[in-house]
Amino acid sequence: MDRTLKKIEPAISLTEETADRLRDAIIWGELPLGCKLSEQRLADMLGVSRSPVRDALATLQSEGLVKVSPKRGTFVFTPDLKVVDDLCEHRCILETASLRKAISSSGDVLLQGLGMAVATMEKAVAQIDRPGFTKGDIEFHNTIIICGGNRSIAATYRRTISPLMALRTHLFVSMNDALDRSMDEHLELIEACRRGQADEAAALVENHIYHLSEAYRAALAKEAMKKAP
Repeated sequence: MDRTLKKIEPAISLTEETADRLRDAIIWGELPLGCKLSEQRLADMLGVSRSPVRDALATLQSEGLVKVSPKRGTFVFTPDLKVVDDLCEHRCILETASLRKAISSSGDVLLQGLGMAVATMEKAVAQIDRPGFTKGDIEFHNTIIICGGNRSIAATYRRTISPLMALRTHLFVSMNDALDRSMDEHLELIEACRRGQADEAAALVENHIYHLSEAYRAALAKEAMKKAP
């Protein structure tokens, strides 16, 4: 008799599922930056009561994706430059550390994962599919974190990186940030990883990450010029 019992997978709570759905909607631009959120409307759209929506929004507020303004309501975040700069610095610390470790300990797996992500991005570029490019870009950087092998870093990255993912989608799709430069930077980074050049790879990924804040700064300046009399 086989006495081995199959492990029971913990069921995801309704609040967690609701938070996941809303997080994805913000990251992929379905709920645009700055838009007002109605608990009742979200509940109706998801087919749940207002209670899990309220709890999910509290979770997303702790992640920086949602802002609650007294007497005005709840809104998808609109980042200021200081927040973006801080998040980019935070992301650099996590990704460069993970990248160095991944190159030294799991280089083949790293290259395979990065190659698959680049294939997704190349297909998206050919089809002028900006949301598809964003998905490949997120897959690329998640590969760096996962291949680093540090579960604490991976958990921190997942918990704190969502606002930058949402901003990246906003820039790629709404503000028409260039894909060609981003594509070239990903390919250059893969080559550095293939050569085992950890210092070069870390410098490349840091430069790549900070292009996000540069693009956002440029986009804000452009919008300000449009509004100027």
